[in-house]
Amino acid sequence: MRSGYIAWMRYRFLICDVFTNRRFGGNQLAVLPEASGLTTAQMQQITREFNFSESTFVLPSSTATRHVRIFTPAKEIPFAGHPNVGTAFVLASLGELGEIGAGTTVTFDEQAGPVPVEIQRIDGGFHCTLSAPKPLSIGVSTEPGLVAAAVSISPSDVVTITHRPQSVSVGLPFLIAEVRDRGVLERMKVNVAGFEALQAQGLPHDVLFYTR
Repeated sequence: MRSGYIAWMRYRFLICDVFTNRRFGGNQLAVLPEASGLTTAQMQQITREFNFSESTFVLPSSTATRHVRIFTPAKEIPFAGHPNVGTAFVLASLGELGEIGAGTTVTFDEQAGPVPVEIQRIDGGFHCTLSAPKPLSIGVSTEPGLVAAAVSISPSDVVTITHRPQSVSVGLPFLIAEVRDRGVLERMKVNVAGFEALQAQGLPHDVLFYTR
């Protein structure tokens, strides 16, 4: 975990690596543990400067342990997994959450709703486990060709025996699609026009592909 200051406003930030036990592994996350006074535009600018997949901004909350805002370099998002784990870890490491006992649970207020995070002390550090803010919701499905075009593969590479490409969410919507094998995953190349076509259809333009 590395720390520093934003020179022009002196806000403390910390950088942590989530889902790993070694430095510079896992998923990077920048956390501003005391972000009061920053505007939405400033939060977005700061996130672009870090250029990690997400950064979080921690604010006081009257209904939860903290209010947490999550930004990607492009926009604010209602919920995500590793930002919650990393933010809880940072706050616990700083002593901001009081004494951490067996099964301590904190709640972050986010756009998608309240996010409970259980924190445990393990081997001198902290282990954090979150619960999704919303139950699984299944939305509209779409044609295999539409998602295939977004990543430059053939429609026949998309498997539809169990389900067609489907919009699902537990707080942040994704389009989920199954493909034939790992080789298909390795051949994928982003096609910006294909993702724009998804967005034009009102579908999530964040897509998760998987194979069995």
